[in-house]
Amino acid sequence: MTADATPARMRMPARHVRPWSRVYGLGSIYAKTMRDSRLSFIVMAGLLGGVMFVVGAAIPQVFASSSAREDIVRMAHDLGSVAAGVAGKPVNVGTLGGYISWKYGPVFLIIASLWSILALSSTLAGEAQRGSLEFVAVSPFGKRRIAFEKLAAHLTVMTLVLVIMAFAGWLTAALFGKLPEDAIPPQAAVGFALWIGLVALVFGGLALVLSPFIGRGPAAGIAGAALFAGWILNGYAATVPAFRIPADLTPWAWTNNHVPLGGEYDWGSLAFTAVIAIVLLAVGLEAFVRRDLGASMSIRTPNTPRALRGLGGPLSRSFSERLPVAISWAIGLGIFGLAMAGASRSLADSFGNSPDLQKTFDTIFPNFNVATAGGLLQLLISLAFIVVGFAASTLVSGWASDESSGRLEMLLSTPLARSRWAISSGLGVYGAIVVMTVIMAVAIGIGAMSAGSDAITPMVGTTTLGLYAAALAGVGFAVGGWRTSVAAESVALLVVVMYLIDLIVPALQLPDWIHQLALTAHLGQPMVGVWDPAGVVACIALAAGGLLIGGWGMRSRDVAR
Repeated sequence: MTADATPARMRMPARHVRPWSRVYGLGSIYAKTMRDSRLSFIVMAGLLGGVMFVVGAAIPQVFASSSAREDIVRMAHDLGSVAAGVAGKPVNVGTLGGYISWKYGPVFLIIASLWSILALSSTLAGEAQRGSLEFVAVSPFGKRRIAFEKLAAHLTVMTLVLVIMAFAGWLTAALFGKLPEDAIPPQAAVGFALWIGLVALVFGGLALVLSPFIGRGPAAGIAGAALFAGWILNGYAATVPAFRIPADLTPWAWTNNHVPLGGEYDWGSLAFTAVIAIVLLAVGLEAFVRRDLGASMSIRTPNTPRALRGLGGPLSRSFSERLPVAISWAIGLGIFGLAMAGASRSLADSFGNSPDLQKTFDTIFPNFNVATAGGLLQLLISLAFIVVGFAASTLVSGWASDESSGRLEMLLSTPLARSRWAISSGLGVYGAIVVMTVIMAVAIGIGAMSAGSDAITPMVGTTTLGLYAAALAGVGFAVGGWRTSVAAESVALLVVVMYLIDLIVPALQLPDWIHQLALTAHLGQPMVGVWDPAGVVACIALAAGGLLIGGWGMRSRDVAR
């Protein structure tokens, strides 16, 4: 008598994944990436859609009469090519859509492009360097499919954000438009959204191409520098002929004649921009597929001083790792500050020679004396606060990646306390912010000297940008002490909220106490030597207190909870 010793087969019950789960959260890499992008979607939809809705509602209230619109047109044409270097191309600026495109068009484009640069430089190269993609790569998914689905998720989220922004533009014109020409037809709203999205994808695609070769931080820095350089070169190409050739290499110049909110269309330029974006994205995907995960070539530089090699403890290591990212942001902001400081004197003289123009501009910006170079520079540099805020968010993200990547567990196996890691690594981030601030100050000083203006005052005033970045980083450290996975997102959300408060309250003439909720309302006008001690103290308190709270929070919880 014999017995069969073959083990019985165990049938696992089939697990059915619902169609919606495959789209959002389960069943594919695309779904997982969509789920991970939910916070960035909320932030960007609120920022782009919210800004469009707010300015669309406020402009008709401030400029309700035909005479007020004529003043705007006169201001735009009196400034001529100089204004084009600061804002967009003035087309039908007396209408709601034309004014939005002229004054806020570059702002929308810069915000969307920075988002695309940060997302596409990190979605593949960043995860590969952290080692998280290696677990996905051992599954039955090819590298090409991994890259394609992650890119598809970013394109989907960007499309949804742009749809919300276009709808907000059409809706605000329909609800709040005072004059018949204030209407924004769907074609114009869609054309504006396409312009924003395609140009942003060109710069994002550039970051995607570079990131497999030189890493996430340098790739984002180069793409960001190209973004700001293209804006300045194209804006001043009419007054500086030497800028014309390099400007023609940027999407800013390709799409210069496409101003849909002003009633001017150039669909051919969008088609060309779309082709370039597709080529860059395809090359970036192929570069990722053909290289080893996490492999990047080093850029030959002079020997790094020992203090910058990341040796000697968590402070120096954090500083050395955050430094390239900080320098990348500083280069982009420095180019912007250099151009703005260089043009401040000529712009201020234009206002001083035209009392009517100055009166009109004082109506739009009552808190800035644009007849002086310092006052105008204070107005122009206010855009840098949102960029500095996003820079702080990326630096906090690098600080938090020690835990989210699992590296902190190895660090803590040495005689290193959790609170010491949190505080020392945070101090390294503050050191990187100091370097970023110094580079920006030097660039602004050079620009001011080239214009024949006072250089010391705006250079010292640039300190507020560093204090603001440090305060935001402190908030990120405080949040990271309890949960590092949302530290950077919390900083980005705070930046958006304060920017919207700064924008909404003066435009809609809301109570001043609402404006006081924004930290930027307490920073004074340091570019003209007017400081607000309360704001300085608040920034220092947030930076120091947030770091201490983060260190205390790390002591009372498990790592990577």
